[in-house]
Amino acid sequence: MLNKNSLLVALLLAGTSAFSQTQTLEGFESISRNGINPIINNNEVKGYSLFYKGDKADRKNSNYGLKIYDENLKMVKEINLVKPKDDYMLVNNVFNDNALGFLFYNFKEKTFEIETYASDLTKLGSQVITDVSKRDNTTMRESLKYVQDGAGGFSTSINIMSIPGKGFVKNGANGMGKGWQLEMFDNKAQSKWKIESGDSKDYESIIPMEASSKYLLVSLFRRSGAFSTKYESFLMLIDTENGKKLFEIPVESQDNEVLSITGMSIDEQNNEIITVGDYYAKGGRAGAGKSLGFYTKRFGLDGKEKAKKFFSWDTDIRKAAGATVIDGSYNNYTHKIARMDNGKTYILVEQFKKNVSAVGVASMAASIALGGGSSTNIMKGVVGNMLLFVVNPDLSLHEVLQFNKNKSNITLPYGTDLYGVGVIGRFLKMYGDFDYQFFSSSANKKTFNAVYVDYDKDRGEKAKNVVGNIILTDKQMVTVDELNIPFKDSPYLYPAKPGYIMMVDYLKKQKQLGMKLVKINQ
Repeated sequence: MLNKNSLLVALLLAGTSAFSQTQTLEGFESISRNGINPIINNNEVKGYSLFYKGDKADRKNSNYGLKIYDENLKMVKEINLVKPKDDYMLVNNVFNDNALGFLFYNFKEKTFEIETYASDLTKLGSQVITDVSKRDNTTMRESLKYVQDGAGGFSTSINIMSIPGKGFVKNGANGMGKGWQLEMFDNKAQSKWKIESGDSKDYESIIPMEASSKYLLVSLFRRSGAFSTKYESFLMLIDTENGKKLFEIPVESQDNEVLSITGMSIDEQNNEIITVGDYYAKGGRAGAGKSLGFYTKRFGLDGKEKAKKFFSWDTDIRKAAGATVIDGSYNNYTHKIARMDNGKTYILVEQFKKNVSAVGVASMAASIALGGGSSTNIMKGVVGNMLLFVVNPDLSLHEVLQFNKNKSNITLPYGTDLYGVGVIGRFLKMYGDFDYQFFSSSANKKTFNAVYVDYDKDRGEKAKNVVGNIILTDKQMVTVDELNIPFKDSPYLYPAKPGYIMMVDYLKKQKQLGMKLVKINQ
């Protein structure tokens, strides 16, 4: 464990020989990963917003701080906010090129609150959302408990997404979670439109995937019952100006297709939606059985399928990977889809699967022997390597690159044994169990950096901690660079100005926060 005076030393050791900026801050009662947000304009980091809980203001209230830093970690502006003690939690915050949006939850009043600020921290507006479903209230109580247990990587399924230049979209559930709702707020936090699922015998849930100034792209899942593990996947495109649903279409365009959606992206330059995922044997269940490979589809902005390609593990992917052996027993969680200036599409995924948990089986056996029940899963999650699929403009597979890292055994929430592996991937993402950190491209889309961490979680302090940086260079070659970091646990990592990453480490007992820009290769 780092002592009170060792944080700055540890941060300095984490860097290279090149000069890099460091901030060591005091007086932090609490901070979450969501409390720090890069301010990105035209694909480049221009600074950071920092929201944190400080010391108590008085017996009934707590102080919260909001600071803005530039790209060199120089503080530009700060303001102090006073909120009722222990009642508020920051859900997430985002920047939409013109305004900062913050989503809070009030546990006492069971309401959400959106606050918006200009980049100089001038308050633009606020809105209290009182129409909160029972399912969303339950989700927020569960998320608070998870954060209190020390799981700083948690990301609730409820959040706001930035609509470039225009405002913010909040998602949520209806009633007890049978349906969904979306509401857009402008830069002054005023409601612009609201849509929700209609009456249906099926259960529906959504994940807002990506937004442009014109379109909001949503992944929709439909299942027949609350406990059904079979679901259908749909694409939904929404007009951000008026909330009109432009189309809702299944990803499976033929009866013999069994597909899951793991990622999608809007390509406005080519007026296309890029969709990727795993495909399964005819008659199987998407996200439940063994993946036969991955697919990519292109849809027009009118919802019509334009092109598709399927790549099998046994033939196409094995050939594209060359001498590299890729374990086809894993499924893939798509973190990023990027069509770059060279016309190629880069699909960054992380392997995961379900395995039998020896601890879970032993716990269940012991409980049964004593005549009781068990609240332990007999299955566990396993997170594997990073993979990069490079797809040519004609949808042929150019190459498959694998970046090896330590496998991680993940304890799954009780009850997830019932779900298919595709749904398990969503749980792993929500609970911060993947090693992927962020993707950052240059403004001209000629280069990118994709950053992940690699450390053996089972070894604790004895583990060797590594930051992996997957690089598309100016010469259009993909390389990987590794940086050793001397931390007990992996720090939070964020994108930074070109040639850097930003590391953050928080020492709860000392109420200390360290931020550092570290030079990386490009």
